[in-house]
Amino acid sequence: MTPIKYHEGAEAELLNEIGYLELRATGLGRRFFAEVRRAESLIVQFPESAEEIRPGIRKRLLRQFRYSLIYSIEKDGFLILAVAHHSRRPGYWVARARSDEK
Repeated sequence: MTPIKYHEGAEAELLNEIGYLELRATGLGRRFFAEVRRAESLIVQFPESAEEIRPGIRKRLLRQFRYSLIYSIEKDGFLILAVAHHSRRPGYWVARARSDEK
């Protein structure tokens, strides 16, 4: 299986959102994480099917939550740049993509 790695900022977003949603309603954080895992599976199976929002960067929408996984296809796998809410701070993750360029 092709590995998926998370930028440290994206990993923090994921963990924070799981915790926040779980505090709002028991089981909601687990449902969110399951949806993220489903989206990861789609990224691996169909890496270029998600919308390309910038050159080399794609956005996979989550079905049941107003979030997207922002990712790039790397030579050794996939890099999740952000777990981005649809209506909060658009484009805040752009610097993460630049910092990972070689």
